[in-house]
Amino acid sequence: MTSSDPCISNCNLMIIMMMLCIWSVMAAEDQSPKAFKVGDEFGWRVPLQNDTAVYSHWASSNRFHIGDSLSFVYEKDSVMEVDKWGFYHCNGSDPITAFDNGNSTFNLDRPGLFYFISGSTLHCTSGQRLIVEVMHIHHHHHHDQSMPPSMSPLSASVSASPSASASGSSSASIHVASLFPPFAALLLALFYCQP
Repeated sequence: MTSSDPCISNCNLMIIMMMLCIWSVMAAEDQSPKAFKVGDEFGWRVPLQNDTAVYSHWASSNRFHIGDSLSFVYEKDSVMEVDKWGFYHCNGSDPITAFDNGNSTFNLDRPGLFYFISGSTLHCTSGQRLIVEVMHIHHHHHHDQSMPPSMSPLSASVSASPSASASGSSSASIHVASLFPPFAALLLALFYCQP
């Protein structure tokens, strides 16, 4: 076969088209709104005494974009969105939003930082609080330099969080099943184009 053989150029074209198809599926999956269950399997509750940064660890293992939502699942508790001062002082006296129904969904409708605390001051001071940074679609992650390292989403290592390492975030993963058809077609194209 020569390099001008139509079979080879058709094979090259087919391979390029399959690669574009795989890329477009991955891009579409990555940009669709996601629903995150806060704390994964741990849920929204008072952290264990030796893991008070569980929510910082959880937040650092996820990427949040405009249109995503947070699902807080809890029993005999509450969740409040507060300002930065309310977060650092565990003060829920003037919440932006408050929920106490046991299964609360909060829509992330703007870029920037969102601060959440338990409605119980004791729970909040024990570590039941969360900072989430919401990014634009192509915005690179950065954190507020005024956050103390213990509360910074970037200060946590993913492996230190039992919920992040054990279950991961199913909402943040790419659906492998959606990649199968274009990947299978690519393999067939490669097999067919062998000289």
